[in-house]
Amino acid sequence: MPTIATRKLFRSMTALLAAGCAAACGAADADPAPSNTGLGAPGAAPPAAGNPVVTTPTSPSNGGVPSGGVNAPSSATMGSPTPASGSSVPPVAAAPVPFDYVGEQVSLTQNRVVAAGETLRIGAGTTLTASVGVTLRVEGTLLVEGTQEAPVRFLGAGTPRSWEGIVLAEGSSANLKYVEISGATYGIFALPGSSFSVDRADIGESFKAAIVQSDGSFSNTAFHASGDPTFSLSGAAPITDVNGTLTIVDASPTITNSSFDRGAPLVDMVRVRGTSSPTFDHCSFTDAHCGVHTEDVANGGTRITNSTFRNMPFGLMAFNTAPQLEGNVFTGNGSDIGVCLGATTATAPVLKGNYYEGGVPRFDASCSQVNTADSAPAATPNPSAGPVGL
Repeated sequence: MPTIATRKLFRSMTALLAAGCAAACGAADADPAPSNTGLGAPGAAPPAAGNPVVTTPTSPSNGGVPSGGVNAPSSATMGSPTPASGSSVPPVAAAPVPFDYVGEQVSLTQNRVVAAGETLRIGAGTTLTASVGVTLRVEGTLLVEGTQEAPVRFLGAGTPRSWEGIVLAEGSSANLKYVEISGATYGIFALPGSSFSVDRADIGESFKAAIVQSDGSFSNTAFHASGDPTFSLSGAAPITDVNGTLTIVDASPTITNSSFDRGAPLVDMVRVRGTSSPTFDHCSFTDAHCGVHTEDVANGGTRITNSTFRNMPFGLMAFNTAPQLEGNVFTGNGSDIGVCLGATTATAPVLKGNYYEGGVPRFDASCSQVNTADSAPAATPNPSAGPVGL
């Protein structure tokens, strides 16, 4: 029978063992100590059960909405979804700029000026009818956006000079597409320092279709002579002379896929003078005194390619200049090349690879004197010469 001393010793050992077991088992079963990551300063109260911790700081400027977040870049803004990595989200298209006129009948009873810094936008189906003497002067920007089914029309009273036309002042610009201009003194008058782009236009029944004193472009455009009986035989071809349905002075525009017609026996379709170097490609010239008339030694840069010259007393007239012609077709003309008065071998027309109905170019006597010839006349017409789709 154990003594009291023995029982005391047993209880002491049992207590010791129990304490050791409790320490060891408690360490194994206890949750790991929480870290301070995302919880604020040490010693802060733990979050309430069921409320997850958000680690992204907030900004007072956005009403407490996190300035970033999981998988959200710091630059993301409210209402702008962020595409996932590798995805492509198309940009949001800007709202179209409204037209000043679209599908309307507009009467121009007095001069209209588009001031510098302003833009006049004219949409499809609009017809602007001008009174006698009225000018549309552009000092800012003119945008005309017709369509094939509904072109924009600028009209006068139906006869040449029944209104003044569109004048492009220095520093202005014009972009015209699917437009008809008629009845003007000068359909388009581009003054020095202006710029223009004209596409799918029909310009006729005017004293002159266009006067160009600045660089720009015409494409897919029909130029019609007026047949105005007021003409002169001036070699200088001033802008007041009907000769030159398109008159180019000290400028180098580009004219492509365009036609020139409805001339008269003493009306030239194109006049070029001064320091001009225009280019014509895939154009047609017919039914006039001549297709293109160049003058002044300074404009030897006129270049005409892949075009047709038909049924005129003169296909080309060159006064002491050196226009360059290549890949063109000459048929039905009295003289293919003429009036080279004063020319030398250095200022005579430069011809290469053109087709002539008679096999070689027909010259008048004034051009023959400088022995003008085609360096490689074509045996057959260029099948791609002339405009397409007009």
